[in-house]
Amino acid sequence: MRYILIMLIVLLGVAVLYFKDRMLLSPHDAYYSALLRENLKVTAERWKMEANESLATPLQISLPYSERRLLEANHLQPIAFAFNLKMDELIQVHIIPSQNTRAEIFVDVFYAEDTITEPIRIGSMDAKEQQLKIAVEHTGKYMVRIQPSHSAQGLIDAIITSPLRYGFPVDTDRENAVQSLFGVGRDGGTRRHEGIDIFAPRGTPVVAAETGQVTRVGDTPRGGKNVWVRGDQRSFYYAHLDSIAVSPGDRVVRGEVLGTVGNTGNAVTTSPHLHFGIYKFAQGAVDPLPMVGRKKVIDTYTPPLTELAPRWLSIKTESANLRSGPSSKASSVASLVRTELVQVDSVAGDWLRVTTGNGTNGFIARHLTGAPSESVLTLTENHIAFSLPNNTAPVISNFSVGDKLQALGRFGSFVWVKMPGGFFAWATAAKQENLVKIHGHKNQ
Repeated sequence: MRYILIMLIVLLGVAVLYFKDRMLLSPHDAYYSALLRENLKVTAERWKMEANESLATPLQISLPYSERRLLEANHLQPIAFAFNLKMDELIQVHIIPSQNTRAEIFVDVFYAEDTITEPIRIGSMDAKEQQLKIAVEHTGKYMVRIQPSHSAQGLIDAIITSPLRYGFPVDTDRENAVQSLFGVGRDGGTRRHEGIDIFAPRGTPVVAAETGQVTRVGDTPRGGKNVWVRGDQRSFYYAHLDSIAVSPGDRVVRGEVLGTVGNTGNAVTTSPHLHFGIYKFAQGAVDPLPMVGRKKVIDTYTPPLTELAPRWLSIKTESANLRSGPSSKASSVASLVRTELVQVDSVAGDWLRVTTGNGTNGFIARHLTGAPSESVLTLTENHIAFSLPNNTAPVISNFSVGDKLQALGRFGSFVWVKMPGGFFAWATAAKQENLVKIHGHKNQ
């Protein structure tokens, strides 16, 4: 019997090691391990390094956010987006690939407790899935990292939203329905308001904010006619009702009528309203406002129609601000000059998410860019032409002193040039040489 037990323990240990990718690792980590097993160590380490670097330099966005991105060789870098949320709000990520896309897309969500501590991964999406939804447990900064597989090809739409967690509990279209907030003083400051008050005409339907079971129906001096519903690890409290339409034990779905707005209980001297509270198990009352909003809404987000932009565009104004987010109100992170090239990584509505020649990431208004115009660059020294604006890229040609090149703009220490035969290359060129020797630029 003892030996049988030992054999079972050994077999269990082997099974754990064999299936550790699925049992212990996130999809992102499992993919990294798979690359190592396929003897693609260099690819795996670069993939992992780029993933970590993206978390160190996230782009700050406001939700909802969406972008369209073309996946192709040499343009598969991960991107991390940062935003702030309150406790119990939702993060929802939706990845929509085009019909002919061949790619695995790895999505991870992180909580950044502070600027010193390493971000904590709080959720991941399997590469075969298209949607991830997470309820956050802390108020603070969160990041979503989106990284395609190392050989991805195609087109994807990435959508990040924070939908309301629950439905609005009163069937009213009033814009200013919520008039008393969570935490304000009551009874001369002896207690705090443990909910929100939603005002509406007497008899307006009160509906279930979330699916659950009616646990209690009552009529108390403070809450008047009231209903308690348990669901989603919380209890929902509906008070001051004029009438009740459910009974204890009833199963209700989101949007189902529970009763009508009134002013029973200690609200007899006020206008009819619903007192709505949410109580989290083992914690007590929490603020309902971030979870239901200030008014009844159809909580859907339709991404703006966007067209892909060319991979390389030129600044067409004397100067242009590169911003931290896709908005003219976002802070400026760099100033770009006329003819400077940017690499377009994705399209976000009327904004482009780009990388500059010095590696800075940000957003620029699309109307500030245009197709590069040709100029003439006369070389003052010998140069090497690379396939990409990178000194480690394959060398495809050499240039000599006195060569005249058709140049389309500068990207860092490189100039994009048109070669005989119509193909393009990247030539290293000193900044001074580029500024002095390029002539014939056509204003756009």
